[in-house]
Amino acid sequence: MDELFHAAPDAVAGRILIVDDDPVVAGMLGISLVAAGHRVVEAYSGEEALAQLERLAGASGQLPDVVILDIELGAGFDGYEACRRLRALDATRDLPVIFLSGHDALDDRLRAYDAGGNDFMSKPFVPDEVLRKVALAIGLKRRHEATAVEKRFSTDTAMTALTTLGESGVTLKFSRGALGCRTQRALAELVIESMHEFGIGCHVQLRAPGETLTLTPHGPASPLEAEIIEKSRMMDRVFSFNNRLIVNYENVSLLVMNMPLADEDLCGRIRDHSAMIAEAAELAVGNVNLRTQAVARAEELRKLADASRQAVETLRSGYREQQMATRLELENMTGAIEGMYVHLGLSDHQEFSISDTVHGAVERILELFDRGSEFDGHFAEIVEGLTKASVCTVSLEDKAPATEGWRL
Repeated sequence: MDELFHAAPDAVAGRILIVDDDPVVAGMLGISLVAAGHRVVEAYSGEEALAQLERLAGASGQLPDVVILDIELGAGFDGYEACRRLRALDATRDLPVIFLSGHDALDDRLRAYDAGGNDFMSKPFVPDEVLRKVALAIGLKRRHEATAVEKRFSTDTAMTALTTLGESGVTLKFSRGALGCRTQRALAELVIESMHEFGIGCHVQLRAPGETLTLTPHGPASPLEAEIIEKSRMMDRVFSFNNRLIVNYENVSLLVMNMPLADEDLCGRIRDHSAMIAEAAELAVGNVNLRTQAVARAEELRKLADASRQAVETLRSGYREQQMATRLELENMTGAIEGMYVHLGLSDHQEFSISDTVHGAVERILELFDRGSEFDGHFAEIVEGLTKASVCTVSLEDKAPATEGWRL
């Protein structure tokens, strides 16, 4: 508590705890420090000093900036022990300690160092030296505190950056994964899985022509759950109520069930990532619909090609039978005509002329049949090409995800 420190009216430079069993020495030190603008608390034993530190830490949270500690304290433990106990406490482990002693031997200084002291002054003290050492100790302490704050800030910033990077990675992974989804169910499951990586449970509704799918982490939504999303989709693009968040697009609604309201920063990031995932799902729904329609059209085309092929094969088979029957009839006709020569009394020239005429007509008729076969072959090639095209369409649809509209 700051009222324990006796202060000069000028600007305060620091808070000093003086520990000396001689009130006169403590008082003289205090006068010099207060005159320089410091606040001062006095204690006259090691036990009292630790009690003062405990009160200051508990009441105001403001420990002194420096402790000036006499080595030879009359009652209880000496200054060395007081310093060791001070160093054993988390709150005072880094508190600057300047030892004050009437002895100035090397052994005294080594013991002070081993006990955890930061500096050493001899009695009788010189006020200028006291002020200089105290100012140096305060400066070092405050630089150390500033460095510690910067380190904590840097650590917190780095952790926040890593967290944000990890969260962004989830969103990016969803965007990429959504490109490979072939069904609305697979896309809905990917949305739920991605939100789960944020520690968030959500329900998702995907709307396609002739089909609406509402999925929860536990499977298909109950009628009540589906009704809640149906009513929520009529609200704003992004709407919050209690610890729930709804994100609406034309074909997608995402209902977050447990927004982390206690963490405002995390809550804001979840809101942003939910909106991005919903937007990516909106684009993916369109791609899935296009894929489904393309597969359906390819299947129809394949069925049409199969039916056309069967019709051509039937026509070809019937045509061959007709061709063979016609050829047989023509041969029979030719034989019958030539057999009549005996009864007609024709000359050899007349017989040869009639035979040439009949055989020429037969050859021309058969030639017309052969041309019909060529047309049949061309038609079969067209049907075969149509069949291959339909197979390729389905194959490409299965292997290459649609990417129209994506902005990663």
